Amino acid sequence: MASGYVILGKTIPSHWLAIGTILGVVGGVTIPKALNGPAPVAATPAPAKTEESEFDVEKLLNDFLATDEKK
Repeated sequence: MASGYVILGKTIPSHWLAIGTILGVVGGVTIPKALNGPAPVAATPAPAKTEESEFDVEKLLNDFLATDEKK
């Protein structure tokens, strides 16, 4: 078996470090997800605008320019 790493004066085999890293990553990802519970239900989207409710860009620009000239 290959030599390991010396950590705090103790020799740790490299395969233990690999297993510990994998468990740490998997646990770090899955445990917070499990503790949060189910995801909240998304709200229903707002209805799409109809042709009547769309605004006139040209009219808005003219109104803005008219109020800007007054100042």
